[in-house]
Amino acid sequence: MAEKILSRDRLCELLEVDTENGIFTWRHTMGGRAKKGQQAGAVGANGYVAIGIDQKDFLAHRLMWLYVYGAIPLLQIDHIDRNRTNNRPINLRLATQKQNSENIYRVKTNTSGYRGVRCESRLISKPWSATITHNYKLKHLGYYATVEEAVTARKAAEDLYFTHHMP
Repeated sequence: MAEKILSRDRLCELLEVDTENGIFTWRHTMGGRAKKGQQAGAVGANGYVAIGIDQKDFLAHRLMWLYVYGAIPLLQIDHIDRNRTNNRPINLRLATQKQNSENIYRVKTNTSGYRGVRCESRLISKPWSATITHNYKLKHLGYYATVEEAVTARKAAEDLYFTHHMP
């Protein structure tokens, strides 16, 4: 038996959609924790809001896309402001894996405060280095005397390589 795909009609039958705030509320008490008028979904370990419908979990941003545009897309959906719980339609855009990866925060181990910039303390005259990943390849952008120079080089590379980048 083929898997039944969630339709916009079924979504609207079960949930009220607030596009202004990007939230869903239950239209009816569904049993368990789903009570009429209560906000639907919970934030998972990955930081995304998930909503259980018909014994299947759906990511809220994909449900919002279904509600607004009538279909769940094949591509990924990127949160423009990087806030995984902000599911307002204005904050969502279609993205390839590459585009979605371009719009991530700096890694937690970063100590410079800037994405793609780090201090190479072993180098005395030019201790700051800048890198960028493009098409799954790490590109070294050079060594710099100041953090500002490294950040400028990184931003120039973003302008060159990133497709969703807004200079």
